[in-house]
Amino acid sequence: MTRRTPSGFTLVEFLVALVVGMLIVLAAIAAMLGTRSAAMTGDDVNTLNQSSALAFRMLGQQIRQAGYIPIDPTEPLYYFNVSADRGTNLNDERAFFAIKGVESAGGSANDKLKLGYAPNPDYFKDCLGQEPGRSSGGEYDRAAPEAQGNARLITSEFSVSDGVLRCRGSGNTTLQPVIDGVERFDVMYGVSATSGSRQVVRYVTADDVDEGFRDVRTVRICLQLAGTSRSNPAGSHVDCDGVSKTSGDGKLRRVYTAVFSLRNDLGAL
Repeated sequence: MTRRTPSGFTLVEFLVALVVGMLIVLAAIAAMLGTRSAAMTGDDVNTLNQSSALAFRMLGQQIRQAGYIPIDPTEPLYYFNVSADRGTNLNDERAFFAIKGVESAGGSANDKLKLGYAPNPDYFKDCLGQEPGRSSGGEYDRAAPEAQGNARLITSEFSVSDGVLRCRGSGNTTLQPVIDGVERFDVMYGVSATSGSRQVVRYVTADDVDEGFRDVRTVRICLQLAGTSRSNPAGSHVDCDGVSKTSGDGKLRRVYTAVFSLRNDLGAL
């Protein structure tokens, strides 16, 4: 009876098995990294979409309200009058304004937007959801916004610092954050040819708007937002100026634009 001597793998077989195993491991790692990168990019997209929606909802709410003045048949400007000797909650402002803008110093910097309107029983909150107070203390009288001592003007001021869109509400000295990841806050103003016309003939920067902003009919906001992860190498985007750019830091960037109409006739102010 012949006894068979047991034998193992040859060196060649062992090397082939090792190479195949390494290829399988590398493929699994590549698939895992790809899935992780796609998941991080998806998270960034959702975050940027939600941030832009929040910002536009707040901006639109304040822009549409800008310039509101309650009209009374016996007094055309009700309790507002630009020459009236009545204080507001702003020490360095005239008695009333609707919209103001400050153009950025550089093409890639951020603009500022400031909005004002009169409080009324149906709407009396600034961008931070705060109600105006009384200049001499006490609570705001919602039923009678014209009551003596009530704040005469609600204001919301939007600007960007340290990559965060911030808002300063009525009477506040501190800017409060709205959304982060903001690389560009660009504001353009749609103006009419005459004060009595509602038709927008062109969009201009704040520096090119006539004094008083009374011919402004719409406001166009452009937000350029950047994600937090760096899983988007060599990604491209079109900035607020319509220029195509490539991201060199791996961050996902999205540009969002919205146009809001001013419902109140600023030419009547």
